Amino acid sequence: MPNTNSANKLLINALSERQSAGLLRTLASVDELTDFCSNDYLGMAKSRELAAQISADIQAWQSQQKQVAPINGSTGSRLISGNHSYMEDFESTCANLHQAPAALLFSSGFEANMGLIASLGQKEHVIFCDKLLHASLIDGLRLSPAERRIFKHNDLDDLVHLLEQYPRETIKWVVVESIYSMDGDMAPLEKLVQLKETYHFELIVDEAHAGGVYGTRGAGLCVELGVQDSIFARVVTFGKAWGNAGAVVLGSEVLRSYLINFARPFIYSTAPTPHHVLSLQTTLAFVAKAQKERQDLLKNIQYFKSLQTSAHWGKSSTAIQTFFVTGNEAVRTKAREAQAAGFAVKPIVFPTVPKGTERIRITLTAVTSQQDMQTLIQIIESHA
Repeated sequence: MPNTNSANKLLINALSERQSAGLLRTLASVDELTDFCSNDYLGMAKSRELAAQISADIQAWQSQQKQVAPINGSTGSRLISGNHSYMEDFESTCANLHQAPAALLFSSGFEANMGLIASLGQKEHVIFCDKLLHASLIDGLRLSPAERRIFKHNDLDDLVHLLEQYPRETIKWVVVESIYSMDGDMAPLEKLVQLKETYHFELIVDEAHAGGVYGTRGAGLCVELGVQDSIFARVVTFGKAWGNAGAVVLGSEVLRSYLINFARPFIYSTAPTPHHVLSLQTTLAFVAKAQKERQDLLKNIQYFKSLQTSAHWGKSSTAIQTFFVTGNEAVRTKAREAQAAGFAVKPIVFPTVPKGTERIRITLTAVTSQQDMQTLIQIIESHA
């Protein structure tokens, strides 16, 4: 039998090294603080109206089920016993909202991104990825047998330089995020679509931070720009503006069938529960109608930007705002000042971001008050 004490010692040593480097992660509740760190952009996670409608819709659905029907759990993976009509109904409705031919539901955005990227790229393919991609996409790339090339963030000249190193017939994938989580900046989607015609690649877009916020009925930035038909695959997650959890991959019927057959996180995971999927169906209708919330969020972003006087602020025009404070300990100190005043903000430190670009990451929502924004900026900008 393995020596448990030796195994634990290895873990303790790894944790000690991380703690010594000032990088130890711990869990902390922010329930009592004013929210400036969540991704609840439209306030859906806190909406009592939405919660009441979800409960009513679930109860109505349960009352219509036969005695032997599963009403608490899905009972297995979707390829065994866990596929149910309400899941396919949701996928169809979701595809229609996002102006896509088809959608496939995953339990999380991480699973969706990882499963998509890991299964698409083959040994003879090349995947070109923006340097600031999310960890879920990076892990998918690590699992893929395809060659991986990284281009400088949002630098299309660098991307072209890499693309030109491969013959036209090489199968190429370009992976970007419509809005990047650390800086809040947008990918040049329209220009990328133009490049497709010259360099013959397929484009994959993670819409995690744009879904629900941009586009007709919250269908995302690709729809707002009118480029959705030029995107091979889009990933829309439900843990941010939707205030829920899970994700869909949007694309062709062929892509949906391919993922059902080759995306291992989908194949080998227990399907989402009825409560989860039915809550998503209800939330979809709320998000589609949430034009006032989208307008309120935009107004809050504009107001927050108008208050900024320090040169340390980033240039984001989205709900993700950044204030740069050089050095891990310095940015942690600044975050603690804001937390002590009752504001939930988080420091982003090296190595999550490159050394010298440490920052306070602030997220705005449709329900953020102007008074709270004023107070937070005063604290953040003091002694900067």
